Amino acid sequence: MTDHHKTNIMTLTRYVLEQQRQHPDATGDLSIAMNAVQVGCKFVESCVRKARLINLVGLAGNTNVQGEDQKKLDVLSNEMFVNALIASGKFSFMVSEEVDDIVVVPEELRGKYCITFDPLDGSSNIDAG
Repeated sequence: MTDHHKTNIMTLTRYVLEQQRQHPDATGDLSIAMNAVQVGCKFVESCVRKARLINLVGLAGNTNVQGEDQKKLDVLSNEMFVNALIASGKFSFMVSEEVDDIVVVPEELRGKYCITFDPLDGSSNIDAG
């Protein structure tokens, strides 16, 4: 039989839920918000792994708010994060390095959180090698 400590892994979801259980007054909103961020991260990780195979490397033809050339993965990652965060219903406003203006969530989908993010930090390193 395997050692319990080697197979009893702590995932982000498990950790967040365990923390939520310690606060009986918690609404679960933060847990849902964290799950939306996790979905974005998992999608980006998957795309980075197979970027060369599915032609996601190279420039997208735009620049971001920092004046840097956007990569295809930057644009895709940003779209995924924005969509996942909006779908959670827990965010009202978002600020992304890839977008010039604040992303305002439609009123009927707004929650109580605001978030800032760089959906794929270090993307210039992906095409190297």
